[in-house]
Amino acid sequence: MSSTTIDGLKRLSLDEESGHMGSARRSTRLQAPTPPPVTAEPILHGNQEVLDQWLKHYWQKLEIPASELPLLAITQNRQEYKHWTGKRLNTMALGCYCYIPAINTSSRLQRAHHECVSHRHLIFIEPDMQARSIEVTIAHELIHLADRVRGTPRRHHHHGYDAIAADEAAVTGYGLEELRTLLHEESARLESSRRKRRPIRYLYECPICGKHYPRTKRYSQPVSCSSCDKQYNPHFKLLLSSTASGE
Repeated sequence: MSSTTIDGLKRLSLDEESGHMGSARRSTRLQAPTPPPVTAEPILHGNQEVLDQWLKHYWQKLEIPASELPLLAITQNRQEYKHWTGKRLNTMALGCYCYIPAINTSSRLQRAHHECVSHRHLIFIEPDMQARSIEVTIAHELIHLADRVRGTPRRHHHHGYDAIAADEAAVTGYGLEELRTLLHEESARLESSRRKRRPIRYLYECPICGKHYPRTKRYSQPVSCSSCDKQYNPHFKLLLSSTASGE
């Protein structure tokens, strides 16, 4: 199975349902990536006019080889991105870049030879954002793409405060503080929209360190505090401290 590398623009704080707690359950197997077929032009699903405008602008500014364009697919649909990459997208991600390496495949119809499937660049852009935020998010994800093409992929040390953020400011012309403000505003907007659909109903607490874990639904199994132990440890088992109904 091919592996994927995902770098995304996410909110600064941890998502309470992102799996950062130790659990007795084994992680579920992810589905295989299913990217769309390669076409002569990059695939753009969403607001094509806006996506195309900023894609061309920042592709040129970042000096990414034109040969990589047909291997790119951008969507503004979370479910489609999940289908393409085989990975569940963080609910608080404003943008995400996924690189799928080239793989060799064989089938019953190809017994005599192996077909090389080229690498792919897959990007998600949150559609419900301000125009400037969509612009800088496209630039941000293309920086990750450019890094990958150059063979120097980078991970974030702190969104909005690391070298990638500095590169984003340089290529877009926006100041670092302005970019941080946009990130904060869009994260807060997405959080508010999400909470209207799925309000926090349960609050769990670590009996040792006191860390709180807000939840939209109850845990279906024992879960322990990841701050106290990265692995499941019954000594740090989370306790339900309150519910929305005050029970």
